[in-house]
Amino acid sequence: MALCSLALAGSSLAWSPVAAAGGSGETAFVCTGKEKGFSTPGLGLLPRPTRLEAEARYTCSGRPGQTIPATGHFVGSANASCVAVNSPTGREKVRYADGGESVIDYTSSSVVRLSTVTLVILNGTVTEGRGQGQTARRSVATLATRVPVADCLLPAPVNQAAGGVQLDVGPA
Repeated sequence: MALCSLALAGSSLAWSPVAAAGGSGETAFVCTGKEKGFSTPGLGLLPRPTRLEAEARYTCSGRPGQTIPATGHFVGSANASCVAVNSPTGREKVRYADGGESVIDYTSSSVVRLSTVTLVILNGTVTEGRGQGQTARRSVATLATRVPVADCLLPAPVNQAAGGVQLDVGPA
């Protein structure tokens, strides 16, 4: 898990949110936590159209000293195998403990795999609720318990992965 945290920290260096956008009144925020992801059908050796679903537990902060718990439900798709995930896209609904919500559409992505660590970065826009109109970046790092090819050779397909997740929302 420490390796996943390091990968998430590195991914946020490219775009780090600030407490408030310059003069627009928009507030940027960051949410970090853990998630469990599922794929249907299970991932096998050859890439195929796959439905991706994930449940995230976040702690979100926008201003120093202010945090709020949140949950996220992501549903998306990709052409995927247990060795590669190609061009995932999707939608996430985030529910904050104070009753607020955000709906985020992710329309582009990049995936990096190094040995047993996979880093998926989804880019999109908040289309409804808190942060509406702002850009969003969802970074997910998963750590395979075995070498990916070994997972592919198991009799049952791989269909679940747990990892660290970070959501950055800020002005467009």
